[in-house]
Amino acid sequence: MGALRPGADLDLRGVTVPAWLLDAVLDAVTGPDGRPHLGRTRFDGAVLPSDAVLRGICVEGDSSFDGACFLGGVSCYDARFFGNVSFRGARFGRNVSFHEARFHRFTSFEEAVFTGDAVFGEARWHADASFRKAVFMGAACFDRARFGRDAAMQAARFGGPVSFKRVQVTRHARFERTRFRQGVRLGPLVAGGRIGLTDASVHGGLRVHAAVRQVTARGATVHGEAGFRLRHAELDLEDAVFEGPVSVRLLAHPIQGLAEPPWPGPTAVRVVSLRRADAARLHLADVDLSGCAFLGLRRPDTLTIAGECSFATVAHRGPWQYGGRAVLAEDLIRGTGGTAYDDRLRALYLELARAAAETGRGRLARDFRYGALEMRRRAERDPWRRLGLHLLWITCGYGLRAGRAVAWLAVIVALVCCGASALHHDNRADTARTAHLTGHNT
Repeated sequence: MGALRPGADLDLRGVTVPAWLLDAVLDAVTGPDGRPHLGRTRFDGAVLPSDAVLRGICVEGDSSFDGACFLGGVSCYDARFFGNVSFRGARFGRNVSFHEARFHRFTSFEEAVFTGDAVFGEARWHADASFRKAVFMGAACFDRARFGRDAAMQAARFGGPVSFKRVQVTRHARFERTRFRQGVRLGPLVAGGRIGLTDASVHGGLRVHAAVRQVTARGATVHGEAGFRLRHAELDLEDAVFEGPVSVRLLAHPIQGLAEPPWPGPTAVRVVSLRRADAARLHLADVDLSGCAFLGLRRPDTLTIAGECSFATVAHRGPWQYGGRAVLAEDLIRGTGGTAYDDRLRALYLELARAAAETGRGRLARDFRYGALEMRRRAERDPWRRLGLHLLWITCGYGLRAGRAVAWLAVIVALVCCGASALHHDNRADTARTAHLTGHNT
């Protein structure tokens, strides 16, 4: 103890550190600024039976708390870790606080266990922060935290409520295979890269309110409601299961207080896949569906489409080329699937036509019904029925293209009028010839 000075290295590996010993160490290394200063610090396998008050501590070298056991509460409020720091496999028996802590290099809480509440509000990580396979039995709060690179929480377990409000992540927020027992609120949040929720499991509801380039929730399971309000994002919900209603909406305005990267392009939300997604109700509003894969959507009858949702378009084919009609992304590659593929696509078109009609989007509903009849015409095996469908397509667009029917009617009327005029001219010529012959005979 007499040799300790501010900035000294400390090695207490495997030591049981009572409260009086910890206080004496911190007093010995406290500098003129009133903060304890340590160099290389090692608490691997140490046991701290009482509350550990490490407020304002500055660790100037690397520090390791791997496998340490904190039986009491831990307060690292306003702590500074200037080197790499590891709490891998540490055990926290009561509440722990890293509120306003600063981590300047790589930080690991991998496989750590937080028995009580864990507070990381307003913490700052200047490099990667890893919580892979960590266990949070109580509430976890990361509100107003800043992550300089990745926030890695793959396969973590959250037993209590979780909050990530007003969080900034420079690269990726990763929650693949993570389990949430009492729901999770991700946002308002800004991430420069991706929010990963692949194979995540959520009980109690999921809310993602974020400006981000990509949100991937493939194979995720949500036991409750889910809502996605996004900016600049591509959303992938392939194979996701939602036991409650789920909504996907455009977040029109920037999130106040959180700076967005200088992303090019519009703020639109692009849904890229709903293949085999299953939701009690699925509501899409003001999103880009031009590249979305719908085929295999489990319950298309629960889908509603509202606002300015955009689809891919193709030019009308036939005698008149004008405008374009809305189609699904799968329709553009239908040649690879055969008759069964066309039958599935036809059924999907009919369901989407119903969904569009229920929200007052009549033109979109007509385009989808047209697409369904196109699928039927291509898949029809009976030659007479195929001929009938072909004639309906040519003449009136299956009864859905009034302009085409009017054009054909105009052509028919013109032909009839021309024929009548010619007949009338012939009759007049015959009458004149008859009169001439009669006068000559007389």
